[in-house]
Amino acid sequence: MKLKSSSAHPLVIALLCALVPWISSASADTVRVALWNLDGPNRQSGHDQDLVGFGTFVDGSDAIVLVETISEDQLKDMKDKASLSALNHAISDFAKDSESNPYYKLEVGVLTPHRIGTFREADPDDENDTPDMQALDEDIDVPDWLPADQRSKTGHRGWIWVELPDLKLVVVAVHLKSSRGDGGRDDEENAMKRETIAASLGVVIREDAARRLDWSYIVAGDFNVAPGDIDKIGYDLTYRCPAATSCRGYDQTHALLTGGLVHGLAMRNLTVGLGSTFADRKYVDSPIDNILAMGPIFNNSARVTAEKGPLFGSDHHAVRVTVE
Repeated sequence: MKLKSSSAHPLVIALLCALVPWISSASADTVRVALWNLDGPNRQSGHDQDLVGFGTFVDGSDAIVLVETISEDQLKDMKDKASLSALNHAISDFAKDSESNPYYKLEVGVLTPHRIGTFREADPDDENDTPDMQALDEDIDVPDWLPADQRSKTGHRGWIWVELPDLKLVVVAVHLKSSRGDGGRDDEENAMKRETIAASLGVVIREDAARRLDWSYIVAGDFNVAPGDIDKIGYDLTYRCPAATSCRGYDQTHALLTGGLVHGLAMRNLTVGLGSTFADRKYVDSPIDNILAMGPIFNNSARVTAEKGPLFGSDHHAVRVTVE
């Protein structure tokens, strides 16, 4: 496992967000980012029309983040059927190729019409990777300010980091640990796994942004926790659920990336008001599929339009965000 503990950076970049609006904007006047959990394990033949509709929905996007694609072959097939075959793509390699259970082969990908520059993967367990992917892997440096009892809890997936140099935009695709319908004490360890990845990623973004003030950053994917889920969302990393299962405030995932728990980092959630993006009505009316952003593209004067699209044969709605 490529996992180690690191100290928090001594420099608190508290002025970063205040400085961003003064930096020149990216080269494009409009940037569009789309997100979809395509439910790869359940995607069978007969969904071609849904994929055609998805291709129309994401047309003109600068970056499309896909969650739950089970292989590069499936991703390419989806591109062809959605008339997106001309797009460049990058995909994770979290699971071993010989894995027979498709639910253990959940990868994330990024499609883009732009040139892809640097591509990196942060994988909690790279032993299943091909040699080529191992060469691209980076360590997941777990901050030592996380509580000691959760520093080893990462789950099976980290993130992929895709740079679009022509836009000076970094697109990070994530798929955080699922709750599997649980809440309270039964979900606490799942929340710790989400938090550990969020904290580690947040430090990487903060420190990269400190070196490249003219770049912007997107984190998009299935967070498996909604920002409006008041039964879960909290702001105290030291809180632990009591023996009773009815506890609140045990999940700090969103606070780490948007609420300042990673000191000097406060990304904007561009999808927070879309309502539920998961089709099952028993879940809270808030999106678990989220797009977070920071940087000059997303400065205070930018106009942001967020839209929730159809399911397109998945159990998650597609999402797109347009920034002008």
